[in-house]
Amino acid sequence: MSEPRRAAANELSPSALVERMLSVTGELTDVVERETAFIEAREAHRIAELQAQKTSLANHYAMDVQAITLNHGLIDRAPSEQVARLKSAMRKLEDALRTNALALSAARSVSERILKSVAEAMNERKAPVLGYGRDAAVARPAPGQAHGAAIALDARV
Repeated sequence: MSEPRRAAANELSPSALVERMLSVTGELTDVVERETAFIEAREAHRIAELQAQKTSLANHYAMDVQAITLNHGLIDRAPSEQVARLKSAMRKLEDALRTNALALSAARSVSERILKSVAEAMNERKAPVLGYGRDAAVARPAPGQAHGAAIALDARV
């Protein structure tokens, strides 16, 4: 079942458009903060629960911002107090997105290091013995020369 038709930005009064944007911005901020909390709680697998809602809210937000960017008159007649609340909400969203990006980057970095360590350990174990080296120790090829199992990294987090 599809979502009901969403009114275009120019179909709303300036006050109604700002209120809709306040609602969308607040909901999107909440979703982004929940996603960040999942990462910080080491529950990154739960991020998928939020993706449909996040995508929908981000699309609605982007459409309204684009409409206002193209036609400033859409909110010029809205009460200044209301516009100030919207600007504040947008700054809060930007801060939440910045924090989220840092958390995602850190999680990705940790995942890549873990996978690299696993790959190196697997390659070490599968490396052929070349004979004896100094002090009668078993000689193996250097870590970069081993031909062990291949592990691919997925760039998505």
